[in-house]
Amino acid sequence: MFGLRSYFNGFKPAVLYRQLITVLVFNIPLIFIVLLQNMRSVDFTPLTWFYFTATVIGYYVLPLLVVVSLAFLIFLPLKKLAIYPTGVMITIFVFFIIIDSLAYKITKIHIDLFWLEWIVNDFQAFGLSPSTIRNIILLLLGLIAMEIGFFKFAQRIKKPRYLVWTVSLVTVLAFSASQVTHAVAYEKNDIRITSLTPRFPIYYPTTSHKKAKKYGQHFSLGENESSNTEGVHQGALNYPLANMECNLPTGHKPSNIIVIFLESWRFDMMNESVTPNIHELSGKSSVFLNHFSAGNSTVAGVFGFFSGLNATYWAAVKANNARIDNPVLIDTLKENNYTFGIFAKSHFKRHKIKDTIFRGIDVQESFAGQTIVEQDKDMTRQVVSFIREQKNQQNPYMAFAFYKSNHHHYHYPSEDAVFLPAGDINLMFADDETDPTEYRNDYMNSTHYVDRLIGEIIEELESLGEMDNTVIAISTDHSDELNDNRANYWGHGSNFTKYQTMVPLVLHLPDRAPQKIEYVTSHIDVAPTILSEYFGCTNDIQDYSSGRNLFDKPTGVRPLVIGAHVNHAFIIEDNVYEIYPLYTKTYKLSDIKTKAGPPNPQMLTILIKEISHFYIDSGNAGTSQTGSTFAGPPSAK
Repeated sequence: MFGLRSYFNGFKPAVLYRQLITVLVFNIPLIFIVLLQNMRSVDFTPLTWFYFTATVIGYYVLPLLVVVSLAFLIFLPLKKLAIYPTGVMITIFVFFIIIDSLAYKITKIHIDLFWLEWIVNDFQAFGLSPSTIRNIILLLLGLIAMEIGFFKFAQRIKKPRYLVWTVSLVTVLAFSASQVTHAVAYEKNDIRITSLTPRFPIYYPTTSHKKAKKYGQHFSLGENESSNTEGVHQGALNYPLANMECNLPTGHKPSNIIVIFLESWRFDMMNESVTPNIHELSGKSSVFLNHFSAGNSTVAGVFGFFSGLNATYWAAVKANNARIDNPVLIDTLKENNYTFGIFAKSHFKRHKIKDTIFRGIDVQESFAGQTIVEQDKDMTRQVVSFIREQKNQQNPYMAFAFYKSNHHHYHYPSEDAVFLPAGDINLMFADDETDPTEYRNDYMNSTHYVDRLIGEIIEELESLGEMDNTVIAISTDHSDELNDNRANYWGHGSNFTKYQTMVPLVLHLPDRAPQKIEYVTSHIDVAPTILSEYFGCTNDIQDYSSGRNLFDKPTGVRPLVIGAHVNHAFIIEDNVYEIYPLYTKTYKLSDIKTKAGPPNPQMLTILIKEISHFYIDSGNAGTSQTGSTFAGPPSAK
């Protein structure tokens, strides 16, 4: 590989390949030690050690084994030169995880291609001093020297006859064991396992399996909460940073809170023709005209709205859900004896939204009817019944209704077919030039139907005289693209243009005059606004949220973090930087066909702080203040 001339004295591919596998085996302890550095503050148990070891060998060594083996076969015609590219790959991989571990120790952010590009293009703005650059170069040179030593030693020692088969079998079994363990632990909320997930770089473990529940009973995972959390540090997540100090004004009656989501509601579909009932309410409310969801997917959008955190924290919060209980907003409502009515046919339990946002709160996901249209109608009936019941009992309450009829495929009764012609396009045959008119009308009809149901809820509140004591937030989880850029994008979860991320927000707040707000706002601003405006929470918002008060106008450009199913994006003005572990896709917010320019270093500095703000180093592990102090009047208790 690195000047090893003796490799050219005769050519035996099998012998050469065994030498390569021997070098890979020599690197396993190094990979193990490097990844172990990310586990600072973890209180290891035998189960944790087993899972960590199996993950290192199965998730990291197995793919490396496959990649270097394929490279060896590709370059085999070059004979002994085949050892060079395979050796380089091993070196690059080990160097990457070392640098990632060092970066994670400082920032609690794993390195991806976006940050690597920034470092290369503008390392001064990134804050790397010449001495740091020198140390990185020395580290690389030292690693190269170590790998040369591994190759020389591997050449000289006698290698076991069944080395290749043994390594292959062990790595495959380790991969299977680690992923089965994680799937079951995820299903049972065992944080001894799930809390390790955010600490591994480029790690996407198995999170669900239809047999996890069935076979999970054979594993001693998550059987009771005390055994599940005792002695287990919270890990890197520190949320909130301080006890919440919330004091309702003396004699102030807690406001009821109603949150209504129309699935996939577009920013340009809040108007008199598509949503007449919501539009009428908007005339008495604060309307946010440049508002963004926290994600282009349901989980990211819902999480950001209720937690006030960027969606990049989802994995860490989910991993630690047995310890941090619920978002600060929900915990504050609990402590003020609010009654909850959560109605959502969106698989909140399966997606862990219940365990992460509504832990210990009943979520109604079953509704009468054979169709989504009928089920949404029954959900409206249940919401109205819930409101009446709480009115009769004089309970403060929070209701959440999540409608599904305007999710693709769009559903509505015939009386709501007000936009014609309408039709469900077969997207398998759609292309850039497909006319979305009928599809768009189909979408608008379904949205019109949901608006009619929402009108029943608003009418009920008005008839009960509850409008002056009720905060009403109407929005969505994300938007829906309808081939707006003629780039054959439909639906959501596929990019971060405004057609999938920009959404309506109508916020009816008692005692606040109606207004239209045009500066940039986000879902993550809603929770801190309610807490500070209606619950007298005096904490600095940065103690518990990535957002800000919706009514605090920003003084400059506001960068946004938008989450998705597996990745995320940064939005800086009209530029989108869609980030994958090994790739960064850039385009304009309004046009995916136009490439974005380089990011502003100042904005990136802000983003780094936002996405690492609630992580801590090992010295502070376990110091998170997960409770809140809510001192309300006797009537509020």
